[in-house]
Amino acid sequence: MKSIYSKLIFGFFITIVASFSVAGFVSLRLNDQQIESTVEEDLITTNDYVSKVISNINIENRDDIIDLYAKSSEMAITCYSSSEGYVAYGNKKYNPTPEQMMAMFKSTNNELSFKHHNEVLAYGTKNMINGQEYYIYVQKDTSGQKSAIANSAILILGCVFLTGSIVFLVIADIIVKPLTRLTNAIKELSNGNYNVRVDNVGQDEISKLNQGFNQMARQLAKQDETRQKFISDISHEFQTPLTSIQGFANILKEEDLPKEQRVKYANIILYNSKRLSSLAKNMLQLTLLDREEIELELTNYSLVEQMNRVISTQENQAMEKNIEIVFEMPKKEIFIEGDEQRLEQVWTNIISNAIKYTNEGGLITITMKKNSKDIEISIEDTGIGMSKEVVSHIFERFYREDKARNVEGNGLGLAIVKSIVDLHHGKIDILSQVDVGTNFIVRLPIEKQKLIERLKR
Repeated sequence: MKSIYSKLIFGFFITIVASFSVAGFVSLRLNDQQIESTVEEDLITTNDYVSKVISNINIENRDDIIDLYAKSSEMAITCYSSSEGYVAYGNKKYNPTPEQMMAMFKSTNNELSFKHHNEVLAYGTKNMINGQEYYIYVQKDTSGQKSAIANSAILILGCVFLTGSIVFLVIADIIVKPLTRLTNAIKELSNGNYNVRVDNVGQDEISKLNQGFNQMARQLAKQDETRQKFISDISHEFQTPLTSIQGFANILKEEDLPKEQRVKYANIILYNSKRLSSLAKNMLQLTLLDREEIELELTNYSLVEQMNRVISTQENQAMEKNIEIVFEMPKKEIFIEGDEQRLEQVWTNIISNAIKYTNEGGLITITMKKNSKDIEISIEDTGIGMSKEVVSHIFERFYREDKARNVEGNGLGLAIVKSIVDLHHGKIDILSQVDVGTNFIVRLPIEKQKLIERLKR
């Protein structure tokens, strides 16, 4: 019994059988009691009626009257007196013998309480009528009434069971079909079909399951698309320097190669190997950041000193393109609670990026200020700028604008920046205009509580 449908049917069958058994037993017992109570009243009424007939009607006519009454009411009536003897009326198979009657009345005063003989109910009295003792004994078989009630109950319960079974099968099918479709969809999803979806109609629990499945399938499809794009991009990023290394390595194998060319080609190989090393390092760092396996080492330090240090490391690169870096230092020292090494990488990547995409003679302006809830760092350049479309994708891995393809880089720097800022519960915005420049605005929270809570997790 593996399927939900079979379990529902089995559960329904057990429930119905148990319920009908209890209900049938209780209802039949109550009906039996009701029948017996009614028959007892009829027996008393009949006994009184027979007593009145004996008292008021002469002996020639009373037998026919009592016999007719006994047969019409399906009773057995037995009368005995010392003067008139023993007389039986109605269904004579239930009438006791004179000896049995005398024995029954011998131990009582004037009345026999109700007696049960299988399904036969009996009642008797000893009466003084016209100065003589009369023993009147009345019986009635209740089996017919009880059987009729039992048969009616069985018929009703059978109809209810049949109707309920049909309705339940329909309802069970309505419940199970969506689950079956969901199960089949899960199988397809596990086989790699991330485009599978299930119908989502209604607001019940199954609809919520379908909604959750569709959302999961969309996320998996997006992740699979990202994974495939990532593999394609990384293959391309690795292929270019590897091809260069392989080509120049083959050239270096020639023995008659001049020394200058040999040194030149060796430097090219060294440069491309460094590119591969940097790419592998950035990929590893992004992987760790994604898995949140990097623990932030929180310290309270001077943000102004850190920015001056980063600028000094980038000055040579800026001077090669005659780019001026202006740091508008705040009037007061600004301290921040954060991972000093990681945040230094953020400023380094953004400033290095600004230098790469700013033409010769350009300007990079750095400002910072402390607000009520955060610290705002702005790094603005007069570079080539970006369109809104490019800005919307700029933090994606390996993403590079077509016109920036000739600029050195692997498209991972800003992805690392975004991950580190997110780890600090910060926010990064980009304001950019094509051929005008770009402004990276980083906001980091002053409160260290969120960072501390993150480290505890």
